[in-house]
Amino acid sequence: MNIKEKLDFFSQIIQCNHNLSLHSYDPELILTHSNIMQETASNDDDALALLSLGEPIRKHIENKIHEPLFIDDHLGLIWIVAFEYENNSLCGIHTLGPAYSGRNSYQNIKKELDKHDLSVSNRIKVFKLFDHIPIIPTNQLFQYAVMLHYCVTGRRITTNDLYFSEKASGKSSSSEINLITEEHRGIWIAEQEFMNRLREGNPNYLDALAHSSSLSDGPRFDVGDSLRKAKSTSIVLLTLCSRAAIEGGVNPSVAYTLNDYYMQMIEDCKNIAETSTTCSTLMEDYVQRVQQEKAKNDISGQIRSACDYIAMHIKEKLSIPQLAEQVGYTEYYFSHKFKNETGYSVTDYIKREKIRQAKLLLSGTKMSIQEISDELSFGSRSYFSSSFQKETGLSPSEYREQNMKL
Repeated sequence: MNIKEKLDFFSQIIQCNHNLSLHSYDPELILTHSNIMQETASNDDDALALLSLGEPIRKHIENKIHEPLFIDDHLGLIWIVAFEYENNSLCGIHTLGPAYSGRNSYQNIKKELDKHDLSVSNRIKVFKLFDHIPIIPTNQLFQYAVMLHYCVTGRRITTNDLYFSEKASGKSSSSEINLITEEHRGIWIAEQEFMNRLREGNPNYLDALAHSSSLSDGPRFDVGDSLRKAKSTSIVLLTLCSRAAIEGGVNPSVAYTLNDYYMQMIEDCKNIAETSTTCSTLMEDYVQRVQQEKAKNDISGQIRSACDYIAMHIKEKLSIPQLAEQVGYTEYYFSHKFKNETGYSVTDYIKREKIRQAKLLLSGTKMSIQEISDELSFGSRSYFSSSFQKETGLSPSEYREQNMKL
């Protein structure tokens, strides 16, 4: 089967469950094929431009990313985009959507549309489009994205490989949650596997998370919109990670402090893409801390306590006298014992932990380099940059460019 035949077959399968439109475009975003009637396709094509899908698609192409794009636009509509390449040259773009991940209120849509200077005819087009948009749980949409990518490329990926577009700053989704009453089948076992890998500090925890995500769209409760649902689900994940890390050896005070820190980050997220990235960051952080704890078997309780104190106060200015007082040692004895047991001087260990946290913030947030420097109490941006480059071999901006997850 060629790609067109695969897409036609895929579209027919999707239509058995949900009335989703599948459109194909050339690299210039000119419609080349649709699974719906041509006159309807023309309206949808106008709506595509109206809803500004062109910008995130072009940005994705410019960044030379081949994996599928998950677009959650300013009206709460969700689109899936797969990219067809031949010899590393883009030859087709395939979109599935739009869909809602939850119920949507007419008044919320109207309120959002009022923010935009749309003509009467365009407003009518948009509301006609709303009439037949299906409501599909997010985890099901993720699975559709994986399947669409396979039809287009022949490559197997997981939901962890999806990329998310960003909404315009300050705008939030107006989707509400579609509560599903059927049982969470198989979730407990999948969740336990995920938790076990976190307890072990196993770097393959994402595989277990992908399996769990394929079975459930997360907790089922009505909170008003899809962004709030994403945040609430992320907080549940954060809680699981925190508890698993404690069971894996992380000091409870450290785990709870991290829990508070990441909960605030989640609450500050402006869209679903940011919540997804924050979840990736917090899971990586917890797993790294479990791995560190398992490497501390030969460290005494007092030095372990000092390391925990550093972790809990990593955003503050820390000193040897302060840490020595915490564990009841003289400064000289504490410094000597710390170096013998950890292999690092106190100053180098603190700097190393601050750099580790800076890596997470550079790759998983939009904080500026100055903000990260201030957040971690480096004193100045220049000192932060020189310290970071000495530790990693890269400047903060170079590291962010190579590792950015957003």
